[in-house]
Amino acid sequence: MAGSLLGGQTTLHAVGVSVLVVLVIIALKVPRHYLAMPLLFLTVSIPSAQRVVVATLDFNFVKILVLVCLARIYSNKKAYKFHLEKPDIILNYWMFWSIFSYGILVGGFSGVVTRTGFMITAVGSYYIGRACIRTAEDIKRVTIFIGLLAIPMVFFFLIERGTGKNMFSIFGGVPDITLIRKGRLRCQGPFSHPIMAGVFWASFLPWLGALWFSKAVAMYKIAIFIGCVVIIIANTASSTPVMAVLFTLLGFYIFTIRHKLPFIRKSMVLILISLHLVMEKPVWHLISRIDISGGSTGWHRYHLIQEAINHIGEWWLVGLRSTAHWGYGLEDVTNQYLLEGVRGGLAGMVLFTVFLFKIFTIIGRAIKVADSKEELWIYWASGVMLFVHMMNFLAVSYFGQVTSAFFLLLGGVVSVTGNKVRAVKNEL
Repeated sequence: MAGSLLGGQTTLHAVGVSVLVVLVIIALKVPRHYLAMPLLFLTVSIPSAQRVVVATLDFNFVKILVLVCLARIYSNKKAYKFHLEKPDIILNYWMFWSIFSYGILVGGFSGVVTRTGFMITAVGSYYIGRACIRTAEDIKRVTIFIGLLAIPMVFFFLIERGTGKNMFSIFGGVPDITLIRKGRLRCQGPFSHPIMAGVFWASFLPWLGALWFSKAVAMYKIAIFIGCVVIIIANTASSTPVMAVLFTLLGFYIFTIRHKLPFIRKSMVLILISLHLVMEKPVWHLISRIDISGGSTGWHRYHLIQEAINHIGEWWLVGLRSTAHWGYGLEDVTNQYLLEGVRGGLAGMVLFTVFLFKIFTIIGRAIKVADSKEELWIYWASGVMLFVHMMNFLAVSYFGQVTSAFFLLLGGVVSVTGNKVRAVKNEL
């Protein structure tokens, strides 16, 4: 899925530049546990098209702010020091392999430069999260901050829904006239695509749910936050964010039977294998039948998976420059796992997937040693959030500012849960 991000040319708006300057100053001044907030604010307020190109090097505003935050962290390494966890090691392997393989794939140093630029944003955001989000209280702060941002943002989405015009188009990278599919307006605000807007806001529902169930914040406030987020998601008119909401509800339901989780996992594997054996089509054909918002492209997503398997000999080593010849519309790789394979071969796909599962492992250990109701709910919700992202990846690949937010919050989850597990071990 490609966004109209105006890459390769400087695109600046006075308001966008002013917002960036203010956020840079804030990022250099705020206490450690608030450092993630300027990045999150930038994500929901300025489209990714705002950028500066210097000697063919592309610096969008998110990347600039990531570099500023990293510079602050590096200037005071003792204050931001953290213990290396297994997900960090796997992520580093994925980063270096991705840069190396993409250089081979493109056939020149330009490929190395391009992929390095992506990693600065993605992996840089992850380590910012590792350095500044360290406790359950930090996650609580981030969640409340996002909830507060949802209040003004819902009005922008409602205005877009009512007028059919996107106010953020003045910054470039998003259409002036709101996209329409099967008679439904697909609002996107500052995000690169309606689906990206929906999955970003849906990914915070688990943490908002954790604050609701633990009663860590006044329930009327959480109700307002959740209401705003749900309205934003509904206005994107996209199936993937709606499915993310349903997966969130499923994750919280499983909390009530969490002691049976090992049995549930084994049962799901057996069910999927059984379905694969008895169905005329492969089990991933079930994706083609999902259409919640109307006009969903579920069949395209199934067809992409099937053709990736059929053409595995083309991409397993270092990836593939184009998948357009796989079939009509298949140049649009709407599957994050397959996109990792297309960009970095089978090794890139495996490393990215293992990275996600290693985070699940740490979260599971933290859940077992949680010593308060609030901690338990936040750790569980972190696992639900990761589960939601992983299910999203079957239907969409992230791009634009959502990538930075995804890695930023994963870094925070690893720090919070890893610190908890280590603290308990040290007490024994």
